[in-house]
Amino acid sequence: MPSTGYTLRLDPWAAEYEGMIQLTEDEEPVPVDMRVESPVWTAIRPPPARGPRRIAFVDGVRRIEHRLLIGEGERTVFGLLGSFGVGAVLVDGEARVAHETIRRVAVAGGGLGIGPVEARVADGRATVLFEPRSEPENTPVAPVEGLQKAMRQTEAGLAERLAAEVEVVFLDGPLGFLTAAARGSVVGFVKRLLRNYLDPSAHGLLPRLETGERTPLFLIPGKEPRYSWYLRIARGRPIESALTGVVRLETRAERGLEEAKRLADLSAREMPRFASDAARDPRAPQNLLPIGGLEARLKHLLGDALVVRRAVEAHLHREVTA
Repeated sequence: MPSTGYTLRLDPWAAEYEGMIQLTEDEEPVPVDMRVESPVWTAIRPPPARGPRRIAFVDGVRRIEHRLLIGEGERTVFGLLGSFGVGAVLVDGEARVAHETIRRVAVAGGGLGIGPVEARVADGRATVLFEPRSEPENTPVAPVEGLQKAMRQTEAGLAERLAAEVEVVFLDGPLGFLTAAARGSVVGFVKRLLRNYLDPSAHGLLPRLETGERTPLFLIPGKEPRYSWYLRIARGRPIESALTGVVRLETRAERGLEEAKRLADLSAREMPRFASDAARDPRAPQNLLPIGGLEARLKHLLGDALVVRRAVEAHLHREVTA
């Protein structure tokens, strides 16, 4: 076979999802301090230690029920009706889903304040209530961002409460929505590689990580600085990207370097056993088994999308013909 001068490798996630890797060559790395833990940038495999007695995984799912165009005088405002669910998986010898919450929001852009939207389902015995929420920007994406923020804030609130009850909480996504009053050990689990935090030479370590190995900690500065690290939780197939199974984790820097090192080592020892496989999850291996099970449960609790959609349409029809 003739040489092509290039190689083809697969993004392991199913094609209906945005890719696992979103890094681009022309994006400048975020300025970080890479020498907070070690002056040598090399893989770390933590020594064996007693595992945590109880841990929690927190995640959420969201669904757009209807996009809206809201008329206010001479202007049109973008909006949507959306639903989201948030919950946790508690692991203490066995895994179980708990603390499920389902909420629905009516999001309007342009700073517009609207009232709640309440729609009766077809049998008339139940209603779906969309609570109002406003976003300052009047763009097509602003309502989606409002739905996402509502879900992330609810996830963060649950993670903060559970941190007082378990040894560590793994919160799906970055920690930007934790409040200043947050206590306990909360680790953000970022399964998509979205931003460049490392220069090219340091980034070269990531494909070489073995399962259960992590990078040294690096400090991400800012208003709420975070310690972060990369970890390989599984190996992909030879035809997939060499970064398959590599995730980024973070914890708040205010808890100190030693606590961050403890959590980084704990994650390296514990998280590989929760890695999913392609037979069970289209976003394997990064979409952890507890997270995949939780997402399936929450999607079920959101209810039938067609029933909700029809209820909304019937509600608007009654308004138009009244």
